[in-house]
Amino acid sequence: MVVQEFTVDLNKPLVFQVGHLEERYQEWVHQPIVSKEGPRFFGNDVLEFLTRTKWWAVPTIWLPVVCWLLVKSIRMDHTIQEVALLALFGVFIWTLVEYTLHRFLFHIETKTYWANTAHYLLHGCHHKHPMDSLRLVFPPTATAILCVLFWKLVAFFATPTTTPALFGGGLLGYVMYDCTHYYLHHGQPSKDPAKNLKRYHLNHHFRIQNKGFGITSSLWDYVFRTLPPSKTTGKNN
Repeated sequence: MVVQEFTVDLNKPLVFQVGHLEERYQEWVHQPIVSKEGPRFFGNDVLEFLTRTKWWAVPTIWLPVVCWLLVKSIRMDHTIQEVALLALFGVFIWTLVEYTLHRFLFHIETKTYWANTAHYLLHGCHHKHPMDSLRLVFPPTATAILCVLFWKLVAFFATPTTTPALFGGGLLGYVMYDCTHYYLHHGQPSKDPAKNLKRYHLNHHFRIQNKGFGITSSLWDYVFRTLPPSKTTGKNN
């Protein structure tokens, strides 16, 4: 008996389909469909609503939290200059977190039903439908849950008075990341560095998806040698 391979039906909710691809999932998810209209994820309307986020929700919700955190450290007898330096360090640490998550978690290879399903929800959907504007930034509910975990991590290493400023800087870095990511997909920059950064990121989506993990910069790709080869180098080889 010949067993027919599972085929994803793009006209039906996708989330609980993709797991059935098993070993073929990685190949499928890295064949992008370029369309501004994203697919339906769930049959349930409430779950479907929770997967969609307007880009402006990120700065609207989280920038006031950043300001509150910075003021909190100032009220704990830190000078504005000290808080500014702590926040900048937090932004810098975020760039490493951004790179690490993107490379080692978002691009983890999966092949079982539930692992494929989880990966699709986390990042696979973005590679399959890179121009889906409502599933590009991270949903606020998920961000809030992660904030609790990252707060505890920062508090473990920092003092009670420096934790708010450091975490606030990291949160600011996240806001910059998500807004930059959205702009790289849907903006039309005409000048560098934004134009070059857009080219760099779209190269990650459409040419070589296991390189170029930095979104806001290529710093950590350079440090950890995951810079994508140039087209010229590829031709010479």
